[in-house]
Amino acid sequence: MFGTLLSKTLFILAISLGFCIIGAWGVIRYFKCALEKGASYVKAITNEAGQLDLIVKPDLLVKIFWFALAVNIIAFIILMICHDIAPLNFFLMSLFTFTDGITLGVLLLNIDENIGIIVTSITALAVLLTSLTGMYSGIDFSFLGKFLFFALIGLIVISIFRLFVKISGFHRKVIAFFGILIFIGYLLYDFNNLAKAKNIAKLNNWNTALSFSVNIYLDIINLFMQILDMLSD
Repeated sequence: MFGTLLSKTLFILAISLGFCIIGAWGVIRYFKCALEKGASYVKAITNEAGQLDLIVKPDLLVKIFWFALAVNIIAFIILMICHDIAPLNFFLMSLFTFTDGITLGVLLLNIDENIGIIVTSITALAVLLTSLTGMYSGIDFSFLGKFLFFALIGLIVISIFRLFVKISGFHRKVIAFFGILIFIGYLLYDFNNLAKAKNIAKLNNWNTALSFSVNIYLDIINLFMQILDMLSD
């Protein structure tokens, strides 16, 4: 069933995204149930689209976010160190993606959880198009590597700057737009690399597939975050 590098990579990627979705859905579902039970730390308002928007006590969201983020970072660091030690690497990947989902769920609750479906749909369409283009267009996207690296460094610097200086409105959306372009470029680049490697026999193993899946997973999650930033108020 998983005789090729491509099938192995897509399998790990699907499981990873599944854990992420479960983490995000679990957080949102928990607070929806808490609202139904009349918990004091969650309320609801009606947004402009007439949908129910959960309002959770900020202090509680902050605690959940930072705990999940701490576990997420630790899991990722250990994963990078132990990436070739099975089955520990797959457990760490699952923990990393699950806690990723929790942090995304918290962010969606802080903005409006209803926007998650729209952002997920746009992200899924972008991933489908870039995967097909990167793997089957016949174009060599390796030239994007250096440009994307320096563009990513620039985006990281701007993101750090935003921690200290509030950027809102038009300027924030412009930054998010360029972030979207960067991670679409990375998806093209990584899927293209996967296409080149899929027929190399010595690379057809689970550890290589895990490495590819981590790269593509990070592209997808970061693209999701940039689209969310672009569409949110």
